[in-house]
Amino acid sequence: MIRNRIITTAAALSLVIGGAVVVDTATAPNAEAACTSNITIWKGKNASCSKSARHWDAIKNTTPRYGKWVTRGHYSSQTACWANVVSYGMTVA
Repeated sequence: MIRNRIITTAAALSLVIGGAVVVDTATAPNAEAACTSNITIWKGKNASCSKSARHWDAIKNTTPRYGKWVTRGHYSSQTACWANVVSYGMTVA
């Protein structure tokens, strides 16, 4: 019974997180996507990527907004608070 609750809670949590955070898998394979952390609508950290990474916000009916490229251990942040953000994440180069 406890195991069922844990699985149900994990599934619900995955659904909530999955709807809010998107990782750019077109340019970041799974191994590289795992090297970013602390991703929010405002910023994301290049936790351990040997390459550069940058934060992005996808905005409804306009072009995406990007933070600066950063190296390992640094945060990429947005320059402003954008309206109508539909998803956000990190891209690894």
